[in-house]
Amino acid sequence: MGLNLKKKLNLNSYQWWRNHRRFVTLAAFLALFAVYVRNPSANDFKVRDTCGKLNSSFQITGEEALKKLKLSKLSNYDDRSLANYYCDGYFGLN
Repeated sequence: MGLNLKKKLNLNSYQWWRNHRRFVTLAAFLALFAVYVRNPSANDFKVRDTCGKLNSSFQITGEEALKKLKLSKLSNYDDRSLANYYCDGYFGLN
């Protein structure tokens, strides 16, 4: 049964690859390019969203903001002020 299924689906044959190689190669290239282009904008959105939530009505705590922004705690600074300082620097406000 397994061998019959492979013949019906035309698997393990060179003919399928020869007919579809241009499409598969183009689709793979476009998918990799989309990931390459999306990563910086997705990171920018994540930082802007976190900073907005931090500064508007205390929607998240300073500790949560440090985790989302992947910052380390400093003993001399409060978590919220450290995250706000990072956000100000990211937006070019200081």
